[in-house]
Amino acid sequence: MKNTLLVKEIRDMLDDELYDDIKDFAESNPPDVVADFFEALSTNEIIKIFSFIDEDIAAEIYSEFEDDVKAQLTRELPSRELAELLYELPESVHNQIISTLPEEEQLEIKRLIEEIDNEEQIKQEQQFAHIPGIIRDKEGTIHENIRVYRPFNKKLKQINKLEQNTLVTICDPDQEEIDFICSEFKIPADFFDYALDNDERARVEEDGSNKLVIVKIPYLENDIDDMYGTVPLGIIFSGKSIVMVCSKESELVTKLIAKMQKSYTGNLAKDDFVLSVLYDTTQLYLLYLKQINNIIDFTQRNIQDTGRNEDLIKLLNLEKSLVYFTTALKSNEFMAMKLKKVGIIPSNEANEDRIEDIIIESKQGIEMSSIYNNIVSEMMNAFSSLISNKLNNIMKILTLITIVLTIPMLFSSIYGMNIPLWGEKSQMALPVFITVSFVITSVVVWIFKKKDWF
Repeated sequence: MKNTLLVKEIRDMLDDELYDDIKDFAESNPPDVVADFFEALSTNEIIKIFSFIDEDIAAEIYSEFEDDVKAQLTRELPSRELAELLYELPESVHNQIISTLPEEEQLEIKRLIEEIDNEEQIKQEQQFAHIPGIIRDKEGTIHENIRVYRPFNKKLKQINKLEQNTLVTICDPDQEEIDFICSEFKIPADFFDYALDNDERARVEEDGSNKLVIVKIPYLENDIDDMYGTVPLGIIFSGKSIVMVCSKESELVTKLIAKMQKSYTGNLAKDDFVLSVLYDTTQLYLLYLKQINNIIDFTQRNIQDTGRNEDLIKLLNLEKSLVYFTTALKSNEFMAMKLKKVGIIPSNEANEDRIEDIIIESKQGIEMSSIYNNIVSEMMNAFSSLISNKLNNIMKILTLITIVLTIPMLFSSIYGMNIPLWGEKSQMALPVFITVSFVITSVVVWIFKKKDWF
């Protein structure tokens, strides 16, 4: 439905060449809303807008246009631009729109779409040529967030194809990559939803032969403000393969893969892998807690010297991080104790000892987090009182100075009045009054000093 409300404003922006403003409008609003406004413009104006906004955004807006607007644009858009728009749309939309064109134009548009597809593949090849182990699906699409590793000769080797009996790591996947992994390993899509939900707690989920273990892992969120956080790491067991998925790049996963690439005696067994991840996670928490303790000591010295607001904000960030750590460690500890019940960890003496070590380390981390949290809270209260006390002292000094300066000002105010006053015609009046005001001021200062107010 055409909406003429912003026609004048959009045309003014086009005339003034404010293309970035139009681009921001197109990107920050839903495609159907933008389409309603753009439909009210002329075809040439729409074509001009499509020439400088992103192709995928233009394609989404184009797909929301009414049929008559689509038909008009299809007739008037240059073949190359029409092909670029259609390339960003699903194939079902391709066929629907192309079928309205004459047969010769249909062949031309299809040829251009294939040409654009080849160009995109060449761009991807060039972009990812320096990265080893890039995974492609059957259509040749590159999935840059997926890495695959296979155990070989007591080490973990990176390979460039998806297959069984491998370790797969996925960082911040898009929906296409999730669908690809789910299709290849027959994994429920819900497992990825759980693992990518930042508020998900550590737990175990089962669906047929597939099992999901969610571990809360730490990460450094902001190096400048010393802000730490926690994020779920999903470990999916599907047949003889393991899929690790996380919404953020993690130091834990990087170190784990590096360690396994140097020396790995296991064969991707569930118990060995999960316990290794849990233990390494707990060790990373302890490492970050030691860093936080060092930051607390450093910040304490800074506040004592300067008392800047930035240091108090840093303490607030640390307090928030410690709350996250405490909650995550408790969740991991509880989940570790449940692993035996769901059949992921076989009951034997070696596994019992490893779980006991994980629980002991987790309790240590929880205790450290609690202690540091209390220290930070007390520090913030103490420094708030210190700053308040400094402010009170400054106000007291300013008040005393004001009182002292008020005495000579009182004399000058009285003898500045336009009325007859005692001694005003005497030549000694000024020295006398200056002396008197000085003596009284000195007496007041002496009294303040005696009371230790100065």
